Amino acid sequence: MKKSFSSDLPPLYKLDSFSLKATNNSFYIEQFKPHLAKHKFVSRPHNHDFYLLLYVTSGGGTHNIDFRNYSVKPGSFFLMTPGQVHSWRLEPDTDGYIIFFLREFYQMNLNCNNLIEFPFFHTLNANPLIQLPSELHAIDFIVTEMHEEFRKSDRAIDLRILRSYLDLLLLKLARYYPKDGQERFANASTQKLRKLEQLIDQYYIELKKPNEYADLLHISPSYLNSICKKHVGQTLTNLISDRLILEAKRLFAHSDLTVSQVSEQLKFSSASYFIRFFKKHVGENPEQFKQTLNRAI
Repeated sequence: MKKSFSSDLPPLYKLDSFSLKATNNSFYIEQFKPHLAKHKFVSRPHNHDFYLLLYVTSGGGTHNIDFRNYSVKPGSFFLMTPGQVHSWRLEPDTDGYIIFFLREFYQMNLNCNNLIEFPFFHTLNANPLIQLPSELHAIDFIVTEMHEEFRKSDRAIDLRILRSYLDLLLLKLARYYPKDGQERFANASTQKLRKLEQLIDQYYIELKKPNEYADLLHISPSYLNSICKKHVGQTLTNLISDRLILEAKRLFAHSDLTVSQVSEQLKFSSASYFIRFFKKHVGENPEQFKQTLNRAI
């Protein structure tokens, strides 16, 4: 019989948490300050089942995404994939625009572009922050036009226009993505690497061995490992381990699960093996990590 564990994991918000209009259109855009005032529940750690874009035009603070703090300042553009846990500490005058959309919305117009082809939406070591140069009028124009279109009544909104603006926005932002991130993926075996990203995120709990992913991709483990080392700078084993460690950290930070329960939930053969695995990759054992989190609160 499967055990159930009590937990207080970060809530997963769907589009219907924000407005019926967002749900009906699979898309949402709002100025950031009124969005925060209307949805105060987003101030605590949470994640989403949709893509999130945050464009900051004034103010500042910090934005924590999966245990990493990023500075927030005018020109900061954050791009997040579904499932990432985040929270922020912002100055009172912080404003800008926030955008939500589902993958289905982006692909609905038979767009030839795939979201995972954009470097900021790679699930393996992607940087979610682009710091734009000041007075970037093209980005401002696209975002404000999207906002104006979305403010129309449901009958008047043209989703083709919104999707076209979204595609243009992502294409423009890709130009400003940090060069080291672009170069890392520029000449990659992109289809295999992108598929690997999806497979790891889907099966990391059940499949922990590199050869299992090579089998799914119908290539040899050594060739797949060489792709990872060349284009991501890590072995396939490390990429799988990183995903497991991230999930373990999320569970320790946002639930009351014990070390043994986390080990069982992640399907390790024993708690002692999980503790050794965690310490090897984090540099401290789970209890020490939990103590560090408590001191940070």
